[in-house]
Amino acid sequence: MMLRFVSSVWTYRVVRLALAVLFLVAGAMKLADMQAFARVIEEYRMLPQAVVPWVAFLLPLAEVAAGVLLFFDRRGGLTAVTAMLLLFLGVLGYAMAAGLTIGDCGCFEPGDLPEGVEDGSALRDAFVRDVVMLAGACHLYWWRMRVAGRVFL
Repeated sequence: MMLRFVSSVWTYRVVRLALAVLFLVAGAMKLADMQAFARVIEEYRMLPQAVVPWVAFLLPLAEVAAGVLLFFDRRGGLTAVTAMLLLFLGVLGYAMAAGLTIGDCGCFEPGDLPEGVEDGSALRDAFVRDVVMLAGACHLYWWRMRVAGRVFL
């Protein structure tokens, strides 16, 4: 019964569309307020100041593009989403290891957390959420290879 559910085309579609919509929404919200997103990027202390505005524009643009590609099940969409999830996990892991207490991870709309939430829990929560999304991406890869018989990245 469980294998039937996991290998169902409907499970594949729901997971794919959920990931696509999450990336579309996250990217669009960041593009709507790139200055706030740039301030969040600065809090991670990983990039030179001159690069931050470019990243604040290009990263959300890449999220939207990856979301569109995945939504329409096009080549490269799943690979782009997976690569960004791995990047996000690396950045969040770095921030936690460095002991940064960033109140807003910048994952969705910059400034989406209430004031005073700076105990590091936002980073942990975002890390767990990204691991769950990565598990969803892994399911999509598995489904494509085992069920559909394609290696469509």
